[in-house]
Amino acid sequence: MSDAPGLRYDISVGRRIKAIRNQRGLTQHGLAQRSHVSYSTLTKVESGHLAASPTVTAACARALRVRVTDLTGQPYMDALRRDRLEEFVQPIRHAIVSPGLSREEGAKPRSLEAVRVDLSRLEASRLRGEYLVIGSEGPALIGELVTIADTTPPGPDRQRVYSALAIMYCLARYFTHKLGFLDLGLLALERMEAASALSADPYLPAVVCHYRSDYLLHHGGYDIGLRQVALVERMLEEPSRRGNARAQSLLGTMQLKAAVIHARRRGGSSAVDVRDRIRKAQQVAHRIKGQRDPYGLVFDEVNVGIHQVSTLIDLGKPGQAVEYGERLRLPSGWALNRQGHHQMDMARAYEQLGRADKALHALISARDAAPAQTRYHPTARETVLSLLRRRGTPSPQLRAYSRWLGI
Repeated sequence: MSDAPGLRYDISVGRRIKAIRNQRGLTQHGLAQRSHVSYSTLTKVESGHLAASPTVTAACARALRVRVTDLTGQPYMDALRRDRLEEFVQPIRHAIVSPGLSREEGAKPRSLEAVRVDLSRLEASRLRGEYLVIGSEGPALIGELVTIADTTPPGPDRQRVYSALAIMYCLARYFTHKLGFLDLGLLALERMEAASALSADPYLPAVVCHYRSDYLLHHGGYDIGLRQVALVERMLEEPSRRGNARAQSLLGTMQLKAAVIHARRRGGSSAVDVRDRIRKAQQVAHRIKGQRDPYGLVFDEVNVGIHQVSTLIDLGKPGQAVEYGERLRLPSGWALNRQGHHQMDMARAYEQLGRADKALHALISARDAAPAQTRYHPTARETVLSLLRRRGTPSPQLRAYSRWLGI
C-alpha cells in the first residue's frame, strides 16, 4: 500500500499532506509557496474543512516530491480484498510485464474473430464502469493474442491482431489505473503503444495520447500534456478536413482533453483557453452527431457538456458548474462510467458550495450509475470525508454511504 508511515487508506488527503509536510519540516506558508496553492485553501484542506481537488493534490505531491498515490492512499487494498479484486491484480500485472508468459501451456488459440467478441464484451463492461470481468479474463486474452500474433505471418492479418492486442492492453490499463495502480497502468499503456505501432490503424497513437494525458493530469504534468495533445492534433487535422469520422472524433476528444488540462493548469489565460476548446469540441460533436464511437471514448455532445461542468469546477467556479450541470440531461443508459464520473464532479461542486445534502445525493447517483468506479475513486472518498467532518452529527444516509466506501 502506498500509505505514508502510520496513515490508513481512509484518512483524508489533507491529513496526509499535513503529515508529510511536517516530515519535510515545512510550514503551511512554505508549502503554499512551493505548490502555488493559496494558504487559505491549504489550511482548509489540511483541517478537513475542504476536500482536496485533483489540482491541489497534484500540486502538493509535486511540491512534497511524493507520488500522488502517497496522498490519496491508493490503491485501497482493504476494499480490493473485500471485493475480491486483489486476486486479479497479480495475474494482470504478470501479463503486462511478461505478456509472452501469460499464455496457457498447450492451449490452442482461437480465431481472431472469436477473441474480438470477448474484447467487445470487456469494452462494454468498461463503459459500465465495471472491473471484475476485465481483471478475471484480461490476462488470458493478452496471452492468447500474443500467441496469435507470433503464429500469424507478417501482413494485414497480423496487423489486425496487433490492433486487437492494443485494445486489450488499453483495457488492462483501465483496470489497473482505475484501481489505483497508476504506474502499472502506465506500463500497460506503453505496451498498447508498442502494439499500435505494429498495427495498421493510424489513429491508435491518438488514443494512447488521450490516456497518457490522464497520467500527466494526475501528476500535474500540464505543459507536457498540452505539448502531446498539440502533436496529435496536428496529425489529425488533415484527415479531419477530409471528413474522416475517426479523425474528427479523436480531434474532438483532444479538444476536451486540452480543456481539462488548461483548467487544472490555472494559467493567466486558462478560462479563455478552456472556453475556446469547449466551443471547438461542441462544433465537432455537432458535425459528427449520430456517427459511431470508434474507440469507446464517448465523444458526443453530452460528453462535451459534462466536460463543461468539470472544467468550471477546476477553474474555481463551482456555482456556475452546478447551474450548468443541473440543466444537463444525460440519456438513459448512456456511458454509465461517464455518468458516474459526472455525478462525482457534481458532488465535488456541491461540497465546495456547502450543500451537503446535494453532494451526498450526487454521490448516491454516482454509485447507482457505476458502483465499482465510485467505490475506488479518490474524489468520492475525499468528498465523503469532508462531509463527515462538517458540523453536526452525520446523517444515517451519509454514515451508510461511508461504510459502503469502506471509511
